[in-house]
Amino acid sequence: MLALSMLYSLSLIVLGLCADARWRIGGAVAVLMVAGLVGLATWPFVAMALGYVALSAWMQARPGPPWLAWARIAVWVVASAGLVLHAWPGHEGLVVVEQQVLKADSLSVSLYLNHDKVLVAWSLLGWLPLFGRSVSPVGGMSSLAVPWLAVAGIVAFMGLAVALGLVAWQPGLPEVAWVFAVANLLNTCIAEELLFRGMLQRWLMGRAGALAGLALSSGLFGVAHLTGGGAFVLVATAAGLLYGLVYLWTGRLVWAVLVHWGLNLSHLLLFSYPMLAGA
Repeated sequence: MLALSMLYSLSLIVLGLCADARWRIGGAVAVLMVAGLVGLATWPFVAMALGYVALSAWMQARPGPPWLAWARIAVWVVASAGLVLHAWPGHEGLVVVEQQVLKADSLSVSLYLNHDKVLVAWSLLGWLPLFGRSVSPVGGMSSLAVPWLAVAGIVAFMGLAVALGLVAWQPGLPEVAWVFAVANLLNTCIAEELLFRGMLQRWLMGRAGALAGLALSSGLFGVAHLTGGGAFVLVATAAGLLYGLVYLWTGRLVWAVLVHWGLNLSHLLLFSYPMLAGA
């Protein structure tokens, strides 16, 4: 079931990248039906997910009058929030580890392969390119400079987390590292960057300017991590600024996704995870 769960997420991302709506939409329907048939997802979840796919397809194909467009956007936002928060009825993520201490002196953590948030990524890929430019880059940064910015940003971010007493230097390779790497990329980083940078930051930049859009979207990204506590909101906001700057300077979401993924992997492999037990 672990391999099937990963294949499910990968399939939805690849289908979301398809330019042909028949593949993008029909393929998503097929993947959801198979998920129900093999027991990866419950049928109540599959039924609601098919409705979400239909809504996304309707929004992309037929804009409609303004009142209808705004009504559909409102329904989409509520449905997407439920997916991101794992709040849909019938959703049951695949348990990889449950309340396990991955590193000494760290809090216990549960790791799930969730099949809900990736649907938001699939939907947003119908509007936003992952690899192409979705905004005009500011500053003319070369792609060759992105890795250096990423390294500097990750060092600064983790240095802040250490200074706040959230984590400590603790290199190590947990047994579930490879599962974490795949799941984090497919189910977390792509969806969150499409949502917070591709949709929210881009929308805010168009209305309030580049710097305000960057600041506001980063702040909201930090608030989304409120369950980790006030200090964690601060470092998550700093991380959001890093991802947002990468997006702003390159115009490409793929770079923000890779920096996000690189930071999360660095956290797992080089520091306490998720936080020190006394934090």
